[in-house]
Amino acid sequence: MLIGLALLAVGAALLGYVVTTRQPAPPPSRPKSLAPRPRSAPPAVAVAVAVAAEDTSDQDETLVMRVQSTLSDAVLAPISERNLLPAAPDQFPVPRSAPRVIVAYEEDADEEESTSPQARILVTAAGDTDRGQHRKNNDDSLLVLPDHCLFAVADGMGGYAGGSVASSLAVEAIQRAFEEDHFVAALRSKGPIPRRGGELASSIMQAHQAVYSAARATPKHSQMGTTLVAARFSPNKQRVYIGHVGDSRCYRLRRGSLRQLTTDQTMSTVGLVGPHADDLLQAVGVTEDLSIDLIVDKPQAGDIYLLCSDGLSKMLTDQQIQQAIAHQRDLEAAMYGLIEQANDAGGRDNVTVILIKVLDRAIHEIATIPSPPAEQKGWSKQPHVMPAESCGSDDETVVGQLPPELAALQLDPATAKHRS
Repeated sequence: MLIGLALLAVGAALLGYVVTTRQPAPPPSRPKSLAPRPRSAPPAVAVAVAVAAEDTSDQDETLVMRVQSTLSDAVLAPISERNLLPAAPDQFPVPRSAPRVIVAYEEDADEEESTSPQARILVTAAGDTDRGQHRKNNDDSLLVLPDHCLFAVADGMGGYAGGSVASSLAVEAIQRAFEEDHFVAALRSKGPIPRRGGELASSIMQAHQAVYSAARATPKHSQMGTTLVAARFSPNKQRVYIGHVGDSRCYRLRRGSLRQLTTDQTMSTVGLVGPHADDLLQAVGVTEDLSIDLIVDKPQAGDIYLLCSDGLSKMLTDQQIQQAIAHQRDLEAAMYGLIEQANDAGGRDNVTVILIKVLDRAIHEIATIPSPPAEQKGWSKQPHVMPAESCGSDDETVVGQLPPELAALQLDPATAKHRS
């Protein structure tokens, strides 16, 4: 009996221990000297757009710039790793309607020809950009992608750092569209658009969306935009597709004769005269409804195509440009010669030049000049320095506004001039 009572006492003790250990521990007391922790504030609204800038002229390194915006401030600062635009262009706040594409054909370019299994022509190019003699910073960007036979010049606007951001975003968006083979079909046109030309127009649309959304997300850059001219060569088709918005230009030198293939999209296009005749009618990232000129040409061996910002065309006459290219056989020397002449003439604006020479494949293969290396990679040269001082009125490019009596007119600059 004594053993039973002892066992009963042990069991009761164990039960009490288990119940005690399962009770929740009391919360630790807060020292009286500490105030209650405030509720955390909601994070600031922030938008980050990365712009990759690669300059291979002096050193092989990549500088990446990021635009970080909050509701009250915007800064431009370098980041340590490459970070391109968001993966899906359709995530951007898009303009109100799809861009309109106006297609124009040069001589013989509208004839339907089969695509050759081998390249009929080859192209080689040289390009560079210069700040000029008066501007505090360089708002121009250029793009060279030999693997895609693609070349582009963008002339940014918007003051402060806005112009450089806009042109950088534009060429970056075009580069990414071709490298990732990502094109969209939201294009309007009165007639059929050639497939390769449509892909170029699509990349320009993506550039428009990138600049448009960044401008509206960043208060200091709300007025930024860029002109753009891009040329995509199709060696197997023997065609070049030239996309154009604004007043950057494309020329063609053929048998010693220079021809401007693009038409400046300025107020003078719709008949305005006077001090505002040279104001832009539209620009990438500015106007909600974009109109893209698409010129199709048939390159011939010996042709030289010139893409340039208006820093060249406003400093030199067409005759001076023609002589500078025709009298210099070395493409790179001709390119730097044009930049030097523009600066010698006053250099009032940034000047960017890309020269693309068309070579006959059969002749080129038997010539002593080596072919361009197959491993050559594309590169872009983009602004990467924020100006120390704010820009003056001479640093601004204006996108004008049509008078009410002309606002309803459709702009067809690509077909505004006679095509011989």
